[in-house]
Amino acid sequence: MYKVNPGSYASVFVLPTQIADKHLRMAGKAQLKVLLWLFRNPNTTFDLDVISRDTGIPRDEIDDAMLYWIDAGLVMKDGEAPVPVQTETVSASQQLRAEKSTFTVVQKSVTKPEKQEKEKVVIVKPSIKDIARRLDESSEVASMFNEVQEVFGRTLGYDGQSNLLILHDHYGLPAEVIVMLCSYAKTVGKQGAIAYIVQIGKSWAEEGITDFDSASHKIARMENAQNIWAEFKRLTGVENPRPTAKQAEFLEIWINDYSYNIDMIYHAYEKTVEKKGKISFSYMNGVLRSWFESGFKTIEDAERAAEEFANGMQKPATKAENDKKPSYDIELAMKRSLAIDPTKTKKGQ
Repeated sequence: MYKVNPGSYASVFVLPTQIADKHLRMAGKAQLKVLLWLFRNPNTTFDLDVISRDTGIPRDEIDDAMLYWIDAGLVMKDGEAPVPVQTETVSASQQLRAEKSTFTVVQKSVTKPEKQEKEKVVIVKPSIKDIARRLDESSEVASMFNEVQEVFGRTLGYDGQSNLLILHDHYGLPAEVIVMLCSYAKTVGKQGAIAYIVQIGKSWAEEGITDFDSASHKIARMENAQNIWAEFKRLTGVENPRPTAKQAEFLEIWINDYSYNIDMIYHAYEKTVEKKGKISFSYMNGVLRSWFESGFKTIEDAERAAEEFANGMQKPATKAENDKKPSYDIELAMKRSLAIDPTKTKKGQ
């Protein structure tokens, strides 16, 4: 058995009762440590660097903790008028049962003269109370948060919890798929980058990647693209540590759907620089798509066709044939690439 040492009351500061009544379950280590610092230094200008130094919490997590307590009504921004906060002492379970969720999807229809636009779906971010309710009613959500926190090695703040809950409840991604996505984000240096995780999660939902097998397949494709990028970076001298989202989409298609290795991709890069004087993934895509549609599997195939084209050895083709058949003519390939963007079609087809 344990009890509080009465001698510790020699020096105290006051905390609102709702911290213990409502937030012990929801608030993480970072949020609670930051709040203790704030109430211990109520008349101090909040310097995030100082709070980070005193609490040992990274600055970006302090920002997230501030948002949590602002939403809870315990912290205000400069210039805001004080707002009374509920002081009634109730248990967390009583509070949750008494409240209804406000986590909703609002549909708005905008009418223009003589034309009805499609309904627009606006996702309302779940509140702290909504998240607490979901944790209380769903062991799957609670387990998901715990597993993601283990992956990141830190407590999920309000922003992380609310966005992951949206991926789960609105976009329909199972908890195991969200955990897999967060694990992948960590491997590419995006640990805790919620905006990145949400962006990828939304695209997965749109592609129908909503089970373990399809998520594993997608991650394998993405990892292939990341591995090729390391080689591409070494050969070309590009400085980006990782490809942009669009570049990664192109790489996925070239590697997984066209089955091209780094040699073919680098060869397309050289052709692009010769023609454009700079790197252009859209132009490279035109070249590689043309090679793929022409059945070229090696650099030798592409070079042989280029030589024949330059020497006029290819027999003349009608306009209809040119419209249907791929050509080594890179300018024509570029036009076709711009007309059909493989990153916007399933598996580049």
